[in-house]
Amino acid sequence: MNKNKIKKQIIILLCLFLIISIAVISNITQTIDSNIYTFFSTNKNDIITSIFRIITTFASSQMLIIITLALIFLLNTNHKRLFVIINTIISSAIIIISKNIFLRQRPFIGQEILSSYSFPSGHSLIATTYYGFLIYLLNSSSTKPKIKIIGNICLSSLIILICISRLVLNVHYLTDIIAGVILGLILLLILISVYKETLNKKEKEKPLIKTLTYGFNGIIYTLKKERNMVIHFLVMFLVILSGIIFKISFYEWLICFILFSLVLSLELMNTALENVVDLVTKEKKEKAKIAKDAAAGSVLIAVIFAVIIGIIIFLPKLFTLYLGKL
Repeated sequence: MNKNKIKKQIIILLCLFLIISIAVISNITQTIDSNIYTFFSTNKNDIITSIFRIITTFASSQMLIIITLALIFLLNTNHKRLFVIINTIISSAIIIISKNIFLRQRPFIGQEILSSYSFPSGHSLIATTYYGFLIYLLNSSSTKPKIKIIGNICLSSLIILICISRLVLNVHYLTDIIAGVILGLILLLILISVYKETLNKKEKEKPLIKTLTYGFNGIIYTLKKERNMVIHFLVMFLVILSGIIFKISFYEWLICFILFSLVLSLELMNTALENVVDLVTKEKKEKAKIAKDAAAGSVLIAVIFAVIIGIIIFLPKLFTLYLGKL
């Protein structure tokens, strides 16, 4: 798709959005909006409503954050990761701005559920831009054709079902949804256009989730080869168990987990340094010994302070428990 086609499509969509906006402001669409709203509100089905409540969450801010975090690990270039995040931020900003320009009140039932304005539908806009951009990334990737077909069907169906869910749940009028989709398509076309212009075709990385396997391999190796690492994990398990039993506070949990990460990370670094030294030289050299001892010393310092802090946290609770039994 060349730039001229994209520009023409954006202009056509802008005109459509403008026409719908004027029609809504002038109450021209009031009759059809009211009739469709009445149809869905008077033909409710508990099972269908429950299903669409689940579907509509896929365009909620909480779900988008979860999906975006997953995509950061799954996508194979920083360019893709960046544009997925940009997509989410810009879409959210457009929703807030546009709703506060038109100030259209929600349908009666929707007013009881949501306090924000109705036009355009934020869920419809975000579904169109977010999942539409994922469709574009899928089709421009080297994924197998069968997977592309399945992905396209699933993502397209999700967009349509999210839009329908806003009617089924009686939180939007039909024109809200149409306007949301049109505005979403405009934003999607602009986003794809900028993405293609800024694309560096030479950039090729491994998915972030694959690089994490190296870290897990290091942890597993250390657990197999280093006795101290096993001891650290056992102590961590006992501290977590004690924390649950004694119902320690949020801040005490925070301190415990910071200490866990510090001790375990230093033990991993100690193992790494020992292996590097052994790789460089097998001979007994003074500087090699100093390097190993210093690394072991850093772990020891962390362990000593972790024990002291553990005593400060748990000893008073033990005394309280002991006195309570007297």
